[in-house]
Amino acid sequence: MPYLCLIVGRDRAFAASLARDLPPFGFKPFFVDGGESASAMLRQWHFEAIVVDAEGLGTACRAILRTLQGSARVPLMLLTCAADEQEQIECLQCGATEVVAKPASARLIAAKLRRLVEIGLMSVSEPTELRVGPLVMDARHASATIDGMPLELTTHQFDLLFLLAARAGQFVRRETIASALRGPVKEIGRSADVHVYRIRRKLRELGIDSLRLDTVHGRGYCLSVKADNSTGEEAPAVRYPEWSL
Repeated sequence: MPYLCLIVGRDRAFAASLARDLPPFGFKPFFVDGGESASAMLRQWHFEAIVVDAEGLGTACRAILRTLQGSARVPLMLLTCAADEQEQIECLQCGATEVVAKPASARLIAAKLRRLVEIGLMSVSEPTELRVGPLVMDARHASATIDGMPLELTTHQFDLLFLLAARAGQFVRRETIASALRGPVKEIGRSADVHVYRIRRKLRELGIDSLRLDTVHGRGYCLSVKADNSTGEEAPAVRYPEWSL
C-alpha cells in the first residue's frame, strides 16, 4: 500500500494534479484547505508525510507550519513559488523539513518525500514510558499495567501495543507497523491480527472496557480511550478516510 500524504492548501487545481500524479510514485494524497482541518485529521489518522502548498495561504502559512510541526512527527514539506532565500530560511525555522520551489514535478516531490519518510522511519525515537487511559507501558522493562494490574504480554504483543499506544487515537497502517517491527508487510499483517485478538481477549479477562482496540480490516489498527458514558457522549467510530481528490 502507498504512503498516506496530507496536502494542505487552497489551490484545488494543483492539489488535484498531485492527487492524480503522486499515486504512481507510492503516495496516496488527501486534501484539506487549512491548518485547523489538518490538525483535526492528524488527531485521528497517522500520515507518513505532510505537504503544505504556500500559494493561497498567505501570512497564515507560517502559523500553519508551526502548528503542524508541533502536532505531527512526520516530514513536513513546503511547496512555494517564493525565490527569496530569507523567506525560505524562515519557513524552515517555522517547522518545514524541506522547502521545494515550484514549479516542481510530482516525480521530484515524491522522491524527496520518500527519502524524508525513510530517514524519519530510521531515526524516530519513541518515549520509554507511555500512558493511555488506564494503560501504562514501560519500554525499559517491557512491562505493562492496566489500573495497576499487570498485563501479561508476549514480546511481539508488547511491541505492537507500544507502537499503537505511541500513536493513540490515530489509525496506524500495516506498512507503518511492518517498518517499525522490521518485518514483511504480509507476514506482519497476519501475525498482527492474531496479536490484536489476543490482546483484546486479555483486556476482557481483566474486565477492562475503557480501552478500544479497533481493526480496519486489511489496513491497520487504532488504540483509543472510550468516551465516558456517564456524560452521554459516544466514542467516535474508527473509519478509514474515504475522501481524496
